[in-house]
Amino acid sequence: MYGQRFPPGGTNVENDTMTSRAPSAAFTGLAAASLDQADLARILLALPFGVAVLDRERRMLFMNGVLERLTGFASAEVSGVPCRHVLRGSFCLHACPRVACAKSGDPACGGESLEGTLINRHRRKVPVRLTSVPVLDAAGALLCSLDVIEDLSALKELEARLTRTAGPGAIVGRCSVMEHLLRILPAVAASDSTVLLTGESGTGKDLLAEALHRASPRARESFVRVNATPMPEALLDVELFGQAGGAGEQNAPRPGKFQLAQNGTLYLSEIADMPLAQQGRLLRLLDEKAVVPAGGERPMRLNVRVVAATGRDPEALVKAGLLREDLFHRLNAVRLHLPPVRERGEDVQFLLTHFLGLYAAKFRKQVLGFSEAAVALLSAYDYPGNVRELRNIVEYAVMVCPGELVGPEHLPPYLRSAPAEVHGDDPVVKTAAERAKHSRKKA
Repeated sequence: MYGQRFPPGGTNVENDTMTSRAPSAAFTGLAAASLDQADLARILLALPFGVAVLDRERRMLFMNGVLERLTGFASAEVSGVPCRHVLRGSFCLHACPRVACAKSGDPACGGESLEGTLINRHRRKVPVRLTSVPVLDAAGALLCSLDVIEDLSALKELEARLTRTAGPGAIVGRCSVMEHLLRILPAVAASDSTVLLTGESGTGKDLLAEALHRASPRARESFVRVNATPMPEALLDVELFGQAGGAGEQNAPRPGKFQLAQNGTLYLSEIADMPLAQQGRLLRLLDEKAVVPAGGERPMRLNVRVVAATGRDPEALVKAGLLREDLFHRLNAVRLHLPPVRERGEDVQFLLTHFLGLYAAKFRKQVLGFSEAAVALLSAYDYPGNVRELRNIVEYAVMVCPGELVGPEHLPPYLRSAPAEVHGDDPVVKTAAERAKHSRKKA
């Protein structure tokens, strides 16, 4: 393999044939460097990032397989071609290593990493990091250059996702449960399965439903939220499934939530609040992918993904007769559980820091952290309102804090240490954390 020779001086950059053959012949011009050509080729081919070898005039001598795939050109076909025709991009205009060295008067300059874009054979811009390393002979003269090119596409995509989702309503967490949830989220979003979200109030079920929609193929279509609040069943029927048209203005056709969510996602925020009759209609809709509007006769075909949520134990709801068992099993195709803050361990500190940074930027304040006393108080509290309550606490604290550190005096009044309170025969409750635990014991 290493003894194969490439066509000398090939410049046919329109040839789509890719190759990863080791170019021993391409290193002929480097004989003065006393390098073992076969060993050098093996090293460069084994590297997990792109490498180009260029002569003194920055003409291409060799590219390894990674760079071939990145640029779309084969090493053999671009041998002798100026690098600006192969490694073309923002560097050629603004930060060409050769131009920089010529300006400095030092032919051996280089080694700095620059970020920019590379335009590949298919005219796609690829974000990359370029490091140009000079190779010198014993006398200090330039023999060639090694351009090391790292593909930053995955990193930039991740940064973009974090930028889009790192607002006050972001789903964040570092505990094992949350890391697992965030890891499987893209796969769940890509499917069309119904999803059941469980978790206490304030854990982020609404945000998770929206995140599933935004990351799904339906992201450009509607996301419709339904609160099945108590109302007459006839009105709820029209609200959900629509109304067929009839004579008179009062009987004009009215689309329901499912029709409004056509091709998108419908989110039922508390499935157990839906009357059993509507739960039966929902089950038929999920099975038949069609619905008959109130007062209508013809079924309407629907293409809607359903995400349902409940803040209570769904198995207990089934036993209590509040949730149809067949609907529960239909919705339970994929089940995602959001744990309460008190079960997320180290996430409390992470969430406090996360929201502190967001609200400090929002309010343009130099609030840098929490005092030890504030941390002790916040760590002892068990957040019955979960992430929603924790976020509101931090927002209030940053808003009223005049300095760099949030102290106990900057926290909401109900969180601060309070005088002893006697509740009949009950023990003395001194702090917000103790009061919350005490209230749950009484309940």
